[in-house]
Amino acid sequence: MDIWQSFIGGILPYVSIVVLVVGLVYKITYWLRAPVNLHWELFPYPRTLGGQLGELLTEVFTLRSLFNHNRKLWLPSLLMHYGIYLVVFWLFFLLVGAPFAPYLGITGGILAVVGSCALFFLRLFTADLRQISAPVEYLNLLFVFMVAFSALTSGALGDPGFRIYLISLLTLRPHLPLPGTYLVFLLIFELFLVYLPFTRMAHFAVKYFTYHKVKWGEME
Repeated sequence: MDIWQSFIGGILPYVSIVVLVVGLVYKITYWLRAPVNLHWELFPYPRTLGGQLGELLTEVFTLRSLFNHNRKLWLPSLLMHYGIYLVVFWLFFLLVGAPFAPYLGITGGILAVVGSCALFFLRLFTADLRQISAPVEYLNLLFVFMVAFSALTSGALGDPGFRIYLISLLTLRPHLPLPGTYLVFLLIFELFLVYLPFTRMAHFAVKYFTYHKVKWGEME
């Protein structure tokens, strides 16, 4: 079998998942141990677990803070985030064999492409946003765009048969060979998983701690 098939389709998926998990665990542990220097008790905030989770989910699914404080970025960011959410749902429903999974994947891929592309050029060509945009933010957006675009153009998001390969990974017996376009998508995605824990994009893993320890911190 071709060495690239074996490496990209049979070895790198496991390596990238291990790096992702270890990196996220490290980040979560860091936030759990980090001292709180300042408590933001300047406004009412939810004090029960249910209230805090409700507040957190509202932020996750509406990006309310971004809407209130930087509305130019809100809509494209919302599109990109919803695209990512739909792709995650696609992965789950594809694994369980739901017939509507390809529609979720294709829709999610399109939203992620449109949202990341719009954010990239909005930051690049809007003077006030360009001043507050670090080079790494352009790299992050480009990476998201490349993953979503390659997923769409490879056909993987709309292919129910991709489930066979995913199931084979779970059983530790990768089903190879794969089409060449799938290998391109997988390589970009695997590199993204390795890169993700070491960037600000990993905020999804520590969002509760940033809210709970900083925004809602109490001296109790």
